[in-house]
Amino acid sequence: MRRRRRRPRCGTRAKAMLDLGAVKTQIDAMVVQQRAGQLDFQQKLVLALAQQERWATGWEELAAKIERSRTSWLLPAGLSEPLDQTHPLPARPPTLSVAATDGSQIFPDRHEVAGCFLINIGYILLPYGTGERPLMSSKPSLFYREEEVYEDWGGRRILVNRELVGFRRGLMEFTELAALSLAAQEEGHRVVALSDGTLILWSLEGKPIDFKQDYLEAVLGAFEQLRQAHIPVAGYISRPGSQELVNALKLGLCPLAAADCDRCPWKPDSLPAAERGLWSGEGLPCGGIEGVSDAVLLRQVLERGERSPVFRSSSRILDEYGPHRVCFFYLHVGPEIARLEIPAWVAEDRELLDLVHACAFDQAEKGQGYPVSLAEAHERAVVRNADREAFYRFLEQTFIKNDIRAGISTKSLKKRYAGI
Repeated sequence: MRRRRRRPRCGTRAKAMLDLGAVKTQIDAMVVQQRAGQLDFQQKLVLALAQQERWATGWEELAAKIERSRTSWLLPAGLSEPLDQTHPLPARPPTLSVAATDGSQIFPDRHEVAGCFLINIGYILLPYGTGERPLMSSKPSLFYREEEVYEDWGGRRILVNRELVGFRRGLMEFTELAALSLAAQEEGHRVVALSDGTLILWSLEGKPIDFKQDYLEAVLGAFEQLRQAHIPVAGYISRPGSQELVNALKLGLCPLAAADCDRCPWKPDSLPAAERGLWSGEGLPCGGIEGVSDAVLLRQVLERGERSPVFRSSSRILDEYGPHRVCFFYLHVGPEIARLEIPAWVAEDRELLDLVHACAFDQAEKGQGYPVSLAEAHERAVVRNADREAFYRFLEQTFIKNDIRAGISTKSLKKRYAGI
């Protein structure tokens, strides 16, 4: 006799389980699709390499076409070398100090005791060749005053949210990096300043003018201090997905003398009305290498330690950067192709450019594929869940001890003391 499966009684909670059978079916379908996609991607990569070779001698013609074209994607501006030009690894100076910062935060939470927030900046100074001990520490800052938790932008009074905390953290990372580098130089160090991530403030586009100007003024002020002190600064981007170089090759595939993506004759707007709904996106002259990234392309070109030419970014926000307009190059650090972003004044000074090249590779090598200074700065900056819980417990206890009313929402209590 078969035993009947016992059903859970009313009022009891059945244990939730993931339906692995249903998930496996979907994983199998995903693998089939990705296998087909890999074959298609290899064909695109071969075409991209062929286009790079095609324009190796005609790069000036491609540069002129970039200048007169209008596209819906970013292109490298002001080409001065072939796209496949390589530069060997320069020697790192025997004495050098690397400054790095990173940040983390505890966001404001309306379910907690107080609407304050905290930003923690980790900072590192690693001296090489001097025998000095490294400086490794962090600097937490609590924001709780009314003028700190409310901001006035675009004629509106705004309660600080996650996005605004992120902006403030980024600003503090740059200003602390400049202050650390300048202090080290005053003590006789030759310094390279490394930042984690992009130097291009993409997120400022579309923001209120007064907000954008205040933020730009503070960040570019830090860059200007470094420029006057002749201290190179670079933003290190691991596993970059950018496609500016590939986009230049896409432009080279366009048969038109000057591309205008808004009026592309191969797009559905130029097709008969009856055929527009059937268009799949295929068939564009530039579509043959869509999806290939710069890093994947240059992995086939650069040897370990080599860098690409320096390119100038064409992002619109950079029109307000002045002498700090961001340029970039790619560097083969071993496990990956990294993207290094530098201000124009670093790109135009061969000594500073070589210093960034040598330092970034050396740091990545010491960090087994990622700059050791940035990894250490992250470790000093990161606020883990246990730190966050301890912060709020201490905040609550301090409020109670000083007879200040502390209100915690039921939702927050449930999260903090979740049962099984």
